[in-house]
Amino acid sequence: MLDSLNLQQMIAQFHFIRPLWLLAFIPMGLLLWLRWREDNQPSWKDVLPEHLRNVLTIGEQGWSKQLPLKMLMVIIAIAIVICAGPTWQRQASPFGEDKASMLVLLDSSESMLEKDLPPSRLERAKHKVRDLLALRQGGSTGLVVYAGSAHVAMPMTQDTKVFEPILAAISPDIMPVDGKFGETSLPLIDQLLQGRPGSTVLMVSDGVNSNTAAAFKTYFAERPYQLMILGAGNRDVVSDAPADFDSLRQLARDTGGRFLEVTVDNSDIEQLNRSVERNMQLNGESSMPWQDMGYQLLLPIALVMLLWFRKGWLVQWCVVLTLSGSLFVTPAVKAETMVVSKAPTTEPVAEVTAWDRAAQWWWDLWLTPDQQGQRLFDKGEYLEAAKHFVDPLRKGTAYYYASEYKQAHRAFLQMDGDFGLYNAASALARQREYLAARDLLQSLADKTSLDPVLRPDVEHNLKVIGGIVEEINRTSESQAGTTDGPEESFELSDDKPRTAEGADEQTAAELMIKETLNANEILGSNELADKWLKRVEANPKYFLRAKFQIQLNESNQSRVGGDLQQ
Repeated sequence: MLDSLNLQQMIAQFHFIRPLWLLAFIPMGLLLWLRWREDNQPSWKDVLPEHLRNVLTIGEQGWSKQLPLKMLMVIIAIAIVICAGPTWQRQASPFGEDKASMLVLLDSSESMLEKDLPPSRLERAKHKVRDLLALRQGGSTGLVVYAGSAHVAMPMTQDTKVFEPILAAISPDIMPVDGKFGETSLPLIDQLLQGRPGSTVLMVSDGVNSNTAAAFKTYFAERPYQLMILGAGNRDVVSDAPADFDSLRQLARDTGGRFLEVTVDNSDIEQLNRSVERNMQLNGESSMPWQDMGYQLLLPIALVMLLWFRKGWLVQWCVVLTLSGSLFVTPAVKAETMVVSKAPTTEPVAEVTAWDRAAQWWWDLWLTPDQQGQRLFDKGEYLEAAKHFVDPLRKGTAYYYASEYKQAHRAFLQMDGDFGLYNAASALARQREYLAARDLLQSLADKTSLDPVLRPDVEHNLKVIGGIVEEINRTSESQAGTTDGPEESFELSDDKPRTAEGADEQTAAELMIKETLNANEILGSNELADKWLKRVEANPKYFLRAKFQIQLNESNQSRVGGDLQQ
């Protein structure tokens, strides 16, 4: 399938294998000039008046004059091009050695849990990655997941079966830092792809911020990688965190890549696979020779030469051309939108109606998204305003006023600077995530570069939240001797604190019985062996969570060490 990206790559790679054959156009041009000069010489026919010349002479006039000679020159020109060997791609390796390398950047932020693309954006994205791996049938593939930080979930490997448990374990709760900062994955790309030409980076996300777009544009301008973007989301379904396909489409244009939306069938995966393989064929370093594409031009030469010896071949040629042309012309096909019904869910999903699209189109003519959001914000429609805002501060503030604190936390984390983290801590506190809020405020208070204007507010909130944590701890300790323990828990009402330091982990001492057994005792009893084997955690989710936390700690330590050396 020839699309704009493949056409651009073909033009960039087009060349001739035997370019010296093009010198044959020089003698051909000389012959054309001599023939033209001979035709322009005056003859006895030019002496006759035009009305007598038309009656007394027989010959072709206009464009058909000496048409066989002209066609012969066209055939010679095509033959010269064939001998020069036009090409724009390499021959495929019969041993499959030139399979393309691909690195998947999977967005694992909180917004990927939205259910506008059932069962969720993240789950559908993982399904698409699995389908793409099955379709590729080889080639090195790696996986990087990112949220507030980026981590290598799977190094480059040709064994696609090992991806299944890793993909199943990917979720936002295993990421050590919340947020949506795709630029943190850029250093890992060079680490895994190692500058191999013809490699492809596939980004699967529901949107990027301006800082991420700028970082990607600068990065891919200096790297030999192709960027493909698969947008996860459904713009026709109302969502608390709408997918920002416009930012992804603009990112693809800025980096010379390509953007595709997730489809209900495998058409998106097939297009991705073709683009990945095509990029490898055009840009990859291969020992295979260039494929001579000029042999296809022999067909028109053969058709003309078959009719060349016939008298009146011009008429027959026109008939053959007309008949054969009708065989190759296909009727225009118009694509129509198909609505696929989805299985009923427990929660009603609001569809975007034609009236909503028309109204949105009208407002887009006059107001920017932030202006539309401010208009709704001033009317008190905070949730709708947040869906229009592009600026993270305004978006987070609107979600905060709408009591959507989880969404507000996501938006505030996309801000650059300490003010965004301060607001994110407030959103966490509103969710009764007091430990996370306290730790975030403590990290801000420990910064020597914290804005002096912001510091009093940070210290005040830290003191208030610290007092709440201490109060919950005292309450937990006072209940340690009662029947309210792990065996008899109760639901906290909405006005009660939910989390505090160790509140969900403290239990009565008599319930914590530690068994110390050696290997002989375990192996000597089938019952004990089964018991201990069941304690072995086979879920890679916890392994990845620990791995990502270790990677983050090592990165922070190396960064601190570099600052100290400076």
